[in-house]
Amino acid sequence: MRAYSLCVLSAAFVCLWAAPAWYDLLPATKLEKGGYGAIWNDCSKRSDPFKLIEVEIQPPQPKQGQNVTISAIFLLEEDIPGGKIEFSMDYGRVPIFSKTVDLCAGMKLLNIGLTCPISAGAYQKSARIHIPFGLPEGYYTGRGKIIDQNSNELLCVGFDLRM
Repeated sequence: MRAYSLCVLSAAFVCLWAAPAWYDLLPATKLEKGGYGAIWNDCSKRSDPFKLIEVEIQPPQPKQGQNVTISAIFLLEEDIPGGKIEFSMDYGRVPIFSKTVDLCAGMKLLNIGLTCPISAGAYQKSARIHIPFGLPEGYYTGRGKIIDQNSNELLCVGFDLRM
């Protein structure tokens, strides 16, 4: 169940946004394009059609047992009929989780109000995620990608989080 909760957390991060890396859990709650200093690392290629405009995380320093709301404003430069979400997570340097899920099913699970096909355009979406108790304290890193139905990368997100 803990691995599944981490999986859902990762999927939410990937489905909604990407922004630069959070190493020291800085207090900023709103990230604007180019505004580094939170938990994200945008590993997307410039040609990826998913463009992040803004991300907000509440509370700004997530802890075990809390609900976290992640809001994002983003632009899709092309229609997306479907695809998949690929994500992995490490505890320290040890891989602990890797999963691929259908993009459309992942969006439904997160209840973000998008369904496939996703039309090109600007969006403002939020997801609420619960971080479970019982996770070992330490440093978690992960990477997630949204891949379209033709195996083209749409978005890549890395994250660094201390629990």
